[in-house]
Amino acid sequence: MIIRGFLALAVSAVLGIGTLVVVNNASNDANETAKEITRQSLEYQKDAQKDITDSIDQATKQAGADVDAAIEQSGTDAEEIQDSVEEQIDAATKQAGADAEAIQDSVQEQIDAATK
Repeated sequence: MIIRGFLALAVSAVLGIGTLVVVNNASNDANETAKEITRQSLEYQKDAQKDITDSIDQATKQAGADVDAAIEQSGTDAEEIQDSVEEQIDAATKQAGADAEAIQDSVQEQIDAATK
């Protein structure tokens, strides 16, 4: 009977140790799986953040280019307006000079006619 007790105790010990080993392996596998999921999640967040940063950088560059183009266009428009105004002033000045000359000639003719 004592031998049966020792055998039962030995079988129980073997089963207990086997169960402990199986549970320990399952726990290690679960930990590894959790670590892998965490790593993949962090990698995804890192990639998403990089994509967002790249999108913001691209949008900022495009906005800067649009502003530069608008400034350049407004500068070109201002130059064209300035050139047009200068041309009109030159034409008006020439016309005024011609009109003044014509008036001077007319006045001179009247003076000449009156003095004859």
